[in-house]
Amino acid sequence: MATAAPGPSGTVDFGRCFTFVTEDPEWVTKILLGGLFTLLSAVLVGIPFIMGYWARTLKNVAAGQPRPLPAWDDLGGIFSDGLRLVGGYLVYTLGLMLVMALVGGVVMIPLFALGSTDGADGIMAIFGGLGILLFYAVIFIVSLAAIVYLPAALVRSVMRDSFAEGFAWQPIVAFIQANLGNYALSLVIYLLASFLSQIGMILCCVGIFPLAFWAYLVLAYGLGETVRMNPSSV
Repeated sequence: MATAAPGPSGTVDFGRCFTFVTEDPEWVTKILLGGLFTLLSAVLVGIPFIMGYWARTLKNVAAGQPRPLPAWDDLGGIFSDGLRLVGGYLVYTLGLMLVMALVGGVVMIPLFALGSTDGADGIMAIFGGLGILLFYAVIFIVSLAAIVYLPAALVRSVMRDSFAEGFAWQPIVAFIQANLGNYALSLVIYLLASFLSQIGMILCCVGIFPLAFWAYLVLAYGLGETVRMNPSSV
């Protein structure tokens, strides 16, 4: 008989997700450095550092550390941690692109075949429109599924210190199911933080990159709390 999935022991603290950063006495320096690496992401150099810092923050939150922001004193280790996540993200991205290409081929090849026949312009226009709608519907569903699934895959890779574990889809789906409320809340909190960072960019015209980095840390805190309250699920 299958055992029931473990349930969480609490709910993610909505407010602290946004404020935990400022509880660290060195938070300004840490966020500014993160903003610098976010800027460097434009030339790809900063991405592994951001992902590695994100991973270490998540693990510290999951471990219950009161001040989970790590120091920027181990750039080599942070880069290595982040590179593993970047690799996993790229594999998923390439897979998503492959699915899009396959769906596009399934939709478009019959239309090209139909268009090669005489007097088929009207029929092709009708089916072409339906095909395009179907294509975008499938892409929307696949993209939405990826948005929901990918953070959990990154969490498992981080908590297991393993590149391969980021592709263990059954435990990843089980983690989402076991923590559905907190997991969904973490994603919503991140979306809100991203929105607030965009408003800050527009109003202040400064701090664009530190604000973006802060939004990533908000997600790390929410997901870390999700793990902390249900560690056996990951």
